[in-house]
Amino acid sequence: MRRTRLGFIGGWLCLAMMASACGGGEEVEPSFPEGSFAIVANADVGTGASRVLVAIAQEDGTRLGSPNIGIQLTARPLDAPGETSRATGVFTWMVEDVVGLYRAAFEFDRPGTWEITVQPSSGPPLAPVAVNVLEKTLSPNIGDPAPVAPTPTLADSTLAELTTDPTPEPRFYATSLEDALASGKPTVLVFSTPAYCQTAACGPLLDTVKGVAVSYPDVNFIHVEVYTGLTDPDFVPDPAHLAPAAGPDYWNLPTEPWVYVIDAGGTVTARFEGVMGEDELLAAL
Repeated sequence: MRRTRLGFIGGWLCLAMMASACGGGEEVEPSFPEGSFAIVANADVGTGASRVLVAIAQEDGTRLGSPNIGIQLTARPLDAPGETSRATGVFTWMVEDVVGLYRAAFEFDRPGTWEITVQPSSGPPLAPVAVNVLEKTLSPNIGDPAPVAPTPTLADSTLAELTTDPTPEPRFYATSLEDALASGKPTVLVFSTPAYCQTAACGPLLDTVKGVAVSYPDVNFIHVEVYTGLTDPDFVPDPAHLAPAAGPDYWNLPTEPWVYVIDAGGTVTARFEGVMGEDELLAAL
């Protein structure tokens, strides 16, 4: 993934599974059709408590999965094949009623290559896929101090200069990150670019956060557009226009979108890459 052109999981690559029959000679419809694949849709997974995203699709690009299809995931380190960790996949919409993926919570006890196997509720498991578990994540992890990055506000910019959200919430641009971290209140920080997202995830994710914010008037909510210079005549979403807060000097995001929850003391307490359910943010708050 090129850091200079952020994107949530470069591509819903398709993954593979075989149809099956089981149980007393009675054929059982598999959860996913033959020729389906799974892919780990994370770019920044580290040791410790980690949230793994799995997309399922077919070779023609058709995206699969739904709240009605359950899966179990097994993770095993390639350097210790006898050890395994299991988790239940929770389906989460990326675009409501259109496309989504599964999320699962794992505890990775070592860095290196881990193999993830998806077992649908019916049919054989999908082919294993690999995830690279880092000793230290690229972007801030749970327990890390939140980087105090410069973020523009309505005090010196217009909404058109601050966001590509077609229905922006002014509250999300009223407070700088520096002031939020010094306020003694929790902060929810969203990095997204609704107009220039490499997938459809940015707008819906920001909308989810806006919906939750209504019930939390005493929490700071900040949206950082991934790009700057939005109203410049020659603007293009390129490295020259990357927002400093998203870059390597501060939050060092390898992908977008992201949501971070930061406690009153300035420590990251939750991080969500790409797709996030409303229930996850509510639980983090």
